[in-house]
Amino acid sequence: MPTELVKKTLAFVKKQLANEPTGHDYWHVKRVWETAKKIQAVEGGDLELVELAALLHDLGDYKQLEFDEQKGILVLRGMMDVLEIPADFQKKIITIVEDSMFVGDDTISPATLEGKIIQDADWMENLGAIGIARTFATGGRLKRIIHDPDRRPRKRLPRVVYLHKKIEGTSINFFYEKILKLSEMMNTETAKKMAKEKVQFTKIYLDQFLREWDGKI
Repeated sequence: MPTELVKKTLAFVKKQLANEPTGHDYWHVKRVWETAKKIQAVEGGDLELVELAALLHDLGDYKQLEFDEQKGILVLRGMMDVLEIPADFQKKIITIVEDSMFVGDDTISPATLEGKIIQDADWMENLGAIGIARTFATGGRLKRIIHDPDRRPRKRLPRVVYLHKKIEGTSINFFYEKILKLSEMMNTETAKKMAKEKVQFTKIYLDQFLREWDGKI
C-alpha cells in the first residue's frame, strides 16, 4: 500500500500535469510509477523513495521550461516543499532526477539502485505504441518535422546539442538517435526483459512507416 506521502504526491501530480499535451502528463507519470514498482519488487531498493522519485520526475521538466535544467530543479524543489517532503528525501530525489535524464551521448547510469530503476521505468515509456505516440506529440511541440529522407540520423549527440538543438532533427530520426538505443542502455535485467516486446513493436512500426513513405505499400 502506498504511504500517505505517496498518495498526497500522486494527487498533487495529477492536478499539476492534467493538461500537459506532449505525453509528459499525469498518465505518463502514473505509468512510470507503476513500472518502477514492478522493477523494484524484483530488484529491491527503497520503495517509498522509488515511488516519490517516479511521481516527481517530470515536475519542472526542462523541456517545458525553455530547456533550462536549473530552473527545472528549482521548480521541483519548490513543489517538494509544498508537499512537505523531508529534506533528506528531497536531496535524494533531485539526484535521481538529474542522474536519470537522457542527455544524448553524455547520459550516465545513476549511481544508486533507485536511480537506475527510475531511469529504466521512464525510458520504457519511449518504447512501444505509447512511445511512438509520445515521440510525435513532443516533436510537434518542438516544431520538429516528421521525416525528411535527405536528413540522416545524427551519429553524435553531445549534451548541448541534444538539449538545445532538438528542432534540427526529425521525429523519425529521433527513434534512431535515441529511442532504439534505450533498450541496450537499460540498467536492470528486469527492465531489459520488459522492454523486448516494446522494442520489437517499435521496429515493426518504423519499417511500415518507411515503406509507406517510399510508396511501397
